[in-house]
Amino acid sequence: MNSITEKFKEIIAAVLPFVVIVVLLSLFVTPLGGPTLSKFLMGSLLITIGMPIFLQGIDLSISPMGEMMSQALIKKGSLKLLLIGSYIFGFIVTVAEPDMHILAGQINAVTMGQASKTLLLIVVSGGVGLMVSFGIFRMLKTMSLPWAFALIYLVIGGMAFFVNGDYLALAFDASGSTTGSITVPFLLALSSGIAVITRTDSSEDIDSFGLLGIASAGAVVAVLLLGILSGNPRLEGSLPLNDVAAGGVLGSFLSEIASTAWESIIVIMPVVVLFIIMNAVSIKLKGRQIKKLAVGLFYTWFGLTLFLAGVNAGFMDTARLLGYQIAGLDKYWLLILVGAVFGIVTIPAEPSVHVLTQQIKEETAGSIKGSTVMLTLAIGVGVAVGLSILRIIIPGLQLWHILLPAMALALILSFFIPSIFVGIAFDSGGVASGTMTATFILPFAQGAAEYIPFANVVTDGFGVISLVAVTPLIALQILGLIYKLKIKRADRLANLPKTKGDKA
Repeated sequence: MNSITEKFKEIIAAVLPFVVIVVLLSLFVTPLGGPTLSKFLMGSLLITIGMPIFLQGIDLSISPMGEMMSQALIKKGSLKLLLIGSYIFGFIVTVAEPDMHILAGQINAVTMGQASKTLLLIVVSGGVGLMVSFGIFRMLKTMSLPWAFALIYLVIGGMAFFVNGDYLALAFDASGSTTGSITVPFLLALSSGIAVITRTDSSEDIDSFGLLGIASAGAVVAVLLLGILSGNPRLEGSLPLNDVAAGGVLGSFLSEIASTAWESIIVIMPVVVLFIIMNAVSIKLKGRQIKKLAVGLFYTWFGLTLFLAGVNAGFMDTARLLGYQIAGLDKYWLLILVGAVFGIVTIPAEPSVHVLTQQIKEETAGSIKGSTVMLTLAIGVGVAVGLSILRIIIPGLQLWHILLPAMALALILSFFIPSIFVGIAFDSGGVASGTMTATFILPFAQGAAEYIPFANVVTDGFGVISLVAVTPLIALQILGLIYKLKIKRADRLANLPKTKGDKA
């Protein structure tokens, strides 16, 4: 009971800052209207109720299922079987990832079906599956993590020259949405199990990190390849802003809950089917254990249904309208400021960030404080969202103008810091670009792009998640560099000759 209570507290802390800011903006800057504000508040309530239940269900079902299936796969001992199984794991958990469904649904809606949700899910999931296999192969062969990332992003850089800005934005946004509540437990269980096999005295804990970063890069490769193979067409689209305030509040949510209940079953079903097969072949759970997992899966389904209904019927529509109306004030400085503020409050609102800061604190024996990490990430993400808005209002500023130097800097830094920070930094990209980014900040940017006449809602509206995801790569590696310098300084001071006063 304490566990779900803590989760409720975390989600309230996540949603409340957005509610306060939106209400204040509606009262003093740009009125949203009664129906829209009511939908937003109802959506916020459903998210606050649904998300903790969903996360509790994950703890009771998805996480233990991931651990059991990963252990069963590793025990087989065959490299070929392990790599094939890793691909299947990566594919299925990405198909089931709620954040990916939210993004793919937005892309499908904005492009009016030109970029199919189903096709995107299959393509991205295939790319993630391949990179999961590569990540496992790297761990087994003890390949250097910085060199692995350098190789991957060299391939991505080469492919990026052959696609337009539309696919580049979608590719990196998809990358940030692949590491969520369902994907992370599975892949962390798999990487931890492999790390036990490969760990040596000199590589302790290094291989526990990095697989999430490698896996998410598969989404970039897959979407860029889709753009190249499809002839690199321009993607056009618009937002259905007139529908934002349409319909009764209660009727909208009842209709949305009915549709998301079925969607939630489809999200969870691939993982359940995979577990049933592996349980019959090797895990062999019975009776009470199966019942406990079934209860957890019910929580997962019920919580996900409420969460998606709140997001689809209240949260995203309000964010789009808010971005549209603030852009309509023709005060671009205000648009940048509001976007940056939303970016800043996102980081302390993401529960996974708190896990990350605690992890870094433990790995560095407290020499880097969690509050320092939190502040660094919050400022970084605020800047990232501000840059995303700036990209929308400056016609000549493209995504790659910002993203390419940022990725180059991240890759260069990876060769000068302790390897554990490289893995943590690349894994944390998905942590920072979590649910609140996909459900509020991205629609906010899309609304702004829809109003500004020289902006493209596809090219300029998307890309926010990619910039938010790249921030931790730089911020945490800089902290890693600081940690390394601190260690060197401490060693140097320890080796200084002692004076007579010191001996006394």
